Amino acid sequence: MQEQEYMKFLKKRTMAPIPIGENMPTPFAFDRAGHEAAIDFGLTGTVIFFMSKTCEKCDFSLLSQYSETFRFKTYLFVDADDDFASEIERMYPGFEVFKSDLTVLFKEIRVEAVPLVYAVNKVGQIVGGGLFNTYESLTRKISPLIEVFGSGSILNENIS
Repeated sequence: MQEQEYMKFLKKRTMAPIPIGENMPTPFAFDRAGHEAAIDFGLTGTVIFFMSKTCEKCDFSLLSQYSETFRFKTYLFVDADDDFASEIERMYPGFEVFKSDLTVLFKEIRVEAVPLVYAVNKVGQIVGGGLFNTYESLTRKISPLIEVFGSGSILNENIS
């Protein structure tokens, strides 16, 4: 009987995010219209953020701290209205910003909770990532790229 009680929790499994070591799916749909994003993996790696305007844990000021320090190719998928998404685009001109729908992202690439970040190497393999809510937790999640490439800047560097 005790075993059956335990089994009832398995009926409502949640999906795990894409595991470290897997390749980042690309392209994938990001909104209800079926628009697709093809991720271009940068020479020093790519950082991919998933956030929502309505998420109380999504601290968009962390993006400011990130953008002041790091120069990785950066994507931001934000579930928000047009005005908010446009404002974010203006604030972070170095980011590729996509107004997204979390329901679609969940179906396409298992984005179940936000704020979520992935660190992806130049061949598309996820090398770090997970949920974050502080600058320290964000840098911990992308630390594999930081340890190899520092700030991600390729100025005056020969990287092949």
